[in-house]
Order: sequence, then structure tokens, then C-alpha cells
Amino acid sequence: MYNQLKSLIPIFIFVFCVCGVQAQGEKPKKEKKGPLSKRLWGGYDTNAIEKNLVIKDAFVTEGDRTIDGVLVEVKLNKTNIDSMLTDKTGGFKTDLRFDYKYILKFSKTGFVTKLVEIDLTNIPTEFKSQGYDLGRFQLGMVRFTEGMNIQEYKIPVARYYFDQRMSMVNLDREYLKNRKQKIQQQKEGNQAVIASVEEEKDELQEEYNILIRDADIEFEAKDYQLAKSYYKEAMRLKPLAEYPRTQIKIIDGMLDGKLADVEKYKALIAQANEAYELKEYSEAKEMYLAAIKVNTTDAFPREQIKKIDVLLAEKKAKDNSPKEENMELTLKGVEISSDRAEFCSELAKKYSQGLTVEKYMEGSKSITRRIIVEGEIGVEYKHVVHNWGGNYFFKNGKPTTRFTWQKEALQN
Repeated sequence: MYNQLKSLIPIFIFVFCVCGVQAQGEKPKKEKKGPLSKRLWGGYDTNAIEKNLVIKDAFVTEGDRTIDGVLVEVKLNKTNIDSMLTDKTGGFKTDLRFDYKYILKFSKTGFVTKLVEIDLTNIPTEFKSQGYDLGRFQLGMVRFTEGMNIQEYKIPVARYYFDQRMSMVNLDREYLKNRKQKIQQQKEGNQAVIASVEEEKDELQEEYNILIRDADIEFEAKDYQLAKSYYKEAMRLKPLAEYPRTQIKIIDGMLDGKLADVEKYKALIAQANEAYELKEYSEAKEMYLAAIKVNTTDAFPREQIKKIDVLLAEKKAKDNSPKEENMELTLKGVEISSDRAEFCSELAKKYSQGLTVEKYMEGSKSITRRIIVEGEIGVEYKHVVHNWGGNYFFKNGKPTTRFTWQKEALQN
């Protein structure tokens, strides 16, 4: 037996040596690193949902609409450990490791920064074997107004904690109730500041509306340079407004803002004919003369001027022109559109009863403004004469006809 074992010893030695050499010849395998989130948490994988608090059905809103681009920062001991922006639906997602107290910070330019506390420090060991979902989370943002008190928003507006009785992470409703009371008191104190700012916004909006109105009037009257100046002034008040920017682009594309001669001539002849039909012969003659300067070959305006000279001579002989100061003007039968009712009411407050006439130059235009006030209603009429001869008429800021000017503004 001894001799048999002795004979096997060389075989065991051979096998051991071969295996040893083979093991030494193999290259050692590199240790595979885990995901970054796992390494950051010291071996704890934050993607392992079953061991985290998951926040996924979460949205940031203002009133009834969601807000995108809100910066959501996750803070631990005042250190930012994660951050994200709300998406197009106002939503965001994150997950939090147990045993820590977190602050979620919500911020965006133009809004008050808000904080929410999530306390996961009191979860018993037996409850940590599974993950938890925070459920529906919605945070409403508040617009910031310069000068308002935001001291209460430096304290978390809401708090979440682990409720052992319910076995879930729950909203601390008692805390929320107390915070709402404090915030409401602060909100009431801010009302005067907000009201003052809103009043300034209203005044700015009114000024903007007037500039746009005047710009549109000049655009319709084809005084593009003046219209452009009004649109620019409106943009100064509201730099992000799209309408005046678009109008300026249109004007810039109109041959340096000037009417083509053909268009000028057609406009002058049309307006001269209208004045002639309404027996406003002096104005008709002026426009026919202006048309001749634009088109020197057409005989029509010269023929009309000859007729007018005869009619003016007859009129002068009769000398029956009405005296304006003796006229009694009325607004009876004058139609006022519903959207100009407030404008007409303000005119009545600003001007005295009866007729007020204003004549002035504005750029290259001569303007006659007639305001008729009767009772609590006032109506504004404008006659705008351009240096190239064009005549345009307006009633309460809107384009109208020469007939309306004659019938209502002059009442002759």
C-alpha cells in the first residue's frame, strides 16, 4: 500500500504544477465599475426604485397652466446634489435616498423662488425593504413684483415625511395649514405694491395702444415714415411685441417708405373727385393741382380746375358761406361704435360743450381736429392733409370718408 501511494506522488506533483502554471498564465479580470449614481452614493444605486422615494408624477404650474423651464434643485445640507428643468408639460422626475432630509428649490426668472422639504430620516428599518412613490405633486408658482415682501417664501411652503401609520411618504397637512396662513398674511400686505405695479402696467398698455392706433392710422394714410416712428416708440414700451416689429419690416420694404408716382396720382384724383362731388371746390382744386405735379401729361385735372374756377367765382358772388362761429352743432343721429364708447366718454370730460377746433402740423402733414361735445358724449374728427396733396379723414381714431367729415364734422 505504501509503495502504491509512493508511486502516485510524482503524478500529483505534475498535476499541481500544470494547474498552477495555467492559473498564473490567465490575465486577471478588471473589476466592472457600477453606474455613476451608484458610486456617488457609496455603493447605493439610486436607480433601484424599490429602495428610493420616487418623484415622477410632478408638475410646476401658474394658475391653470403648466410652466416649462423652471429650475428644480435637490439640496442636501445646503449642497446641490441634483438639478433639472421642467419639460414642456411642466413636469420633472427625481428619486431620493432614504435617511436624509432634502430641500427641493424651484426658481425661474420673474417668479418667486419656492422651497419644499422632504424628510426621509425617520423611516424604520423594516419599512426600507421597498420603495415609495410620492404620488401626484403640484407646485404653484407666484409672479414676482418689484418691492413685494417675499420673506415667508424663504421657509419651505410644504413638508413631506414618512407616515408610519399609513406606511407611505405623506404631506404634512398641519404644517401646510400654518404656512398658508402666514403666506396669506404676507400676500395681503403685498396687495398695495402689486396694485401700484398693475396700475403702471395699465398706463403703459394704454400708451402702447394709442401709439399703435396712431401708427395704424398713418399706415392707412400711407405716411409710412411717421407710422414707422410710432411703431418704434411702441416697441420701446414693449420690446417683445411682435406686431409693431412686423409693421416696420413691411414699411422698410416699401421703396424707402414712399408711394410710387402712379399710386400717388390715382389717390389724388380719387380724392379730388370726391371733394368735387361734395362741392368742396377749393380743396378739390388743391388736389387736382397736386395731381398735375405728379403727372404733367394728363389733361383731366386741368379741365376740372377750369370748371372749379367758374364755380368758385359764382359762389363768391353769392357770398353765402356759413360762419362757423354761428353754427350750432349737434351729435343727433351720429353713430358711435361700441368699442369707442369709452373714448367718446373721456372726450366729453376733457373738452367743453360744443365745438373745439385744433389746427397743427405733425411731421409733413397739416391736421385739423374738430371735437364736438354734447352732454356726456364727445366725438373726434380729423382731416389730415399730406405735403404731397393726399387728404384723409378719421372719426374717433378710425378712417372715415370725406362725406362723413362734411356731414358730421362740418354739418353743412
